[in-house]
Amino acid sequence: MDMPPTRYRVVEQGRRLVVIDTLAGGPVRPVPGAPEMPGERRRRMEAPRPRDRVAPRLRKPEPRGPHANGDGLGFTTARWFDDEGPRTIRIDQEGQGQIAIVAAILLVVAIVCIAIIGWPVMFVLGFLALNPKTRGGLRTAATTWLTALNADEG
Repeated sequence: MDMPPTRYRVVEQGRRLVVIDTLAGGPVRPVPGAPEMPGERRRRMEAPRPRDRVAPRLRKPEPRGPHANGDGLGFTTARWFDDEGPRTIRIDQEGQGQIAIVAAILLVVAIVCIAIIGWPVMFVLGFLALNPKTRGGLRTAATTWLTALNADEG
């Protein structure tokens, strides 16, 4: 058994595809209130307009290492660990030594917590890190320490 003929057929008229209703004998008319099809919009022959974007501020990069005003290190803080951040501080050789000592101590404490004491201590430390008062106290301590390290203010 063959399929019955379709009600609609698509033909090309003037470089456009048109749907023809074979029962009505003419092209299908759009339904009022139906969304506009992309091909039905009038095309404009003009260049697209640039969107209103704010141009990023151009700033001079902070010199780092031995080129940062002599022998210091330039460092930009962030708001999540510095109450006064973001700010750029310059750390001299003495401050760099303090940072190295604190990093070494934190590394040793982390290794001891994981290797000897195990995961329960890390579990408790995780809950302490979620406490807003603890985070605020640590952020205040970090801000005070970074302010003391700042060679520009000293």
